[in-house]
Amino acid sequence: MILSNSKTSAQLSDKVAASLAKQIINFQLRFSAWLNRWFNAYSIRQKKQIAIAIGLLTAIILISSSFCSFYTIPKISQNYTSAHIGQASEFPDPQFIKRQLTDSLTKKK
Repeated sequence: MILSNSKTSAQLSDKVAASLAKQIINFQLRFSAWLNRWFNAYSIRQKKQIAIAIGLLTAIILISSSFCSFYTIPKISQNYTSAHIGQASEFPDPQFIKRQLTDSLTKKK
């Protein structure tokens, strides 16, 4: 089979995509059937308890993740002033009379 032919390559790609999609859909159907059998084996009271437990666990995870972050923002020093578009990125030297109005990235060299 010649893969350089664009029509043949497109057909082969379509076949691979269709096969992969079929496998994914079959897995989803099997998993949902297993989940239905597992969940329907419980009584209505047990189903409510499972739903409440899952909801509480999700809420606990979400609330606790807001207090203990995985990424911490570095502490900014007290003399830090935020940058603003159009302002100079650094303070000019004392002997520099004309104030720079653009940052160093927009200045042409």
